[in-house]
Amino acid sequence: MASVFTGAFFAFGQNEVDVYRLSNTYVQGSARFDAMGGSFGALGAESGCIGINPAGFGRSSVSSFSFGLSSTNVQTKTNFNSNSSNFTDFNVRVPNIAATVVSDVSSSNSGLIYTQISFGLNRVANFNNSFNYSGQQLASLLDVFSNNAYGIDPLDLYNQQPYTSSLAWITYAINDTLDNGQYYYTPSLSNQGNVIHNRTVLNKGGINEWYVALSANYLDKIYFGASVSYNTINFSESIIHKETAVDTAVETMRSFVYQYDYKTKGGGLNVKLGAIFLPTDFLRLGIALHTPTFYQLTDEYTANMQAVHSYGVNSVDPAYVPADKYKYRIWTPTKLVGSLGLIFGDNGCINIDLEYLNYGWGRLKTTNDEAYVPYNYAYENQVIKDQLVDALNIRIGGEWAIQNTFFIRAGYGYYPKGDTLMRTYGKNYNQTFSGGLGIRVNRVYFNASVRYLMQSSVYKAFYESRTELDITNMTFNIGMQYKFDYK
Repeated sequence: MASVFTGAFFAFGQNEVDVYRLSNTYVQGSARFDAMGGSFGALGAESGCIGINPAGFGRSSVSSFSFGLSSTNVQTKTNFNSNSSNFTDFNVRVPNIAATVVSDVSSSNSGLIYTQISFGLNRVANFNNSFNYSGQQLASLLDVFSNNAYGIDPLDLYNQQPYTSSLAWITYAINDTLDNGQYYYTPSLSNQGNVIHNRTVLNKGGINEWYVALSANYLDKIYFGASVSYNTINFSESIIHKETAVDTAVETMRSFVYQYDYKTKGGGLNVKLGAIFLPTDFLRLGIALHTPTFYQLTDEYTANMQAVHSYGVNSVDPAYVPADKYKYRIWTPTKLVGSLGLIFGDNGCINIDLEYLNYGWGRLKTTNDEAYVPYNYAYENQVIKDQLVDALNIRIGGEWAIQNTFFIRAGYGYYPKGDTLMRTYGKNYNQTFSGGLGIRVNRVYFNASVRYLMQSSVYKAFYESRTELDITNMTFNIGMQYKFDYK
């Protein structure tokens, strides 16, 4: 659920956007976890704590099983030249499945009272964030294609600009002229405000975390935990850009449609280490370290174009439709989490998490697959280091228990943006608001939650100073959870 920002037209290759997408995550755990804003670092005894502090499993004294179901409604509103557009995406999924097996080892006289092994699934990122815009515009995408083709022989365009200018030239959306031995190109559509833009951007996918964790309870005072997670990623983006001439009396070209499709699949490992301390019955302190996630990824991309002229339709021969695949690696930044929990007996609790990461620590790495040509990401990594910055995420959550049977919960999250360009355009932060209810019947728990994520950003279609639109993204997540304790 990262903010959308594109400073250039398209990035045909890996860059800081990919690193930020995989690093900027909002863990979607159980309904109880979500209702409290994902703030659980010093509390524990809840499956969602795997996203914050695996030592939380050490708080479990009985074995348990839980699973959840959630519906996510993403509403995106764009404003382009005073024209507003709305886009809605809805899906239902299982965001959380978890099991914890507890062993009583108090008879060993080692100080250990319980040990636990936990395993399950969490949703840690949702990339469903689609939008569109429409309106009259002076600049044209064909201006970009023409400028990029300057100085290139038309017969060499496919080798140098296969995803952009080559497609435009093949469909006669741009035309070449040889002047003093130098080729330059001009658009078939004028840029005098007689063009209507319509662009749709379809973003889909997410990240799932499969984990196994080991934890222990030492004298009911110190809790330790460690986990190994394998994250699977599936992301796709389709950009469909259409321009239509308003005044066909002066334009021989009527319209064109350009489409770019991109998808990423892969997975990566990470380790989390944590501890929770109980100085008093009232106070709990938590600390956790998340190693980078070491992703192995495969990108696939293609593009196509069609242009409508007064004399007919020009399409691209399938032999000249580009398609490529490339493997590479991404290391996300290390995270440090500090937590404070206040316990009010059987009446409830409050938890505060402070999560620090520096997005500039992320790195792109060449693939170790010998079937692909190695690539030196020195330039891209320098951009990451210069453009991406550190952030301190804050999560606050609370629970009020009524006779240890009924539960009322609420939470808040504050997430500063870790990209200097994102901070320049739109708000400097994203926020989450959440709440929920729970009921306990003997050893069975039913929980429900509502979580609202609000994001804002600016999207630039191609030129830095033009084709700019404001985006407001609102994600409503409704979750339900069933949990059963085995005694």
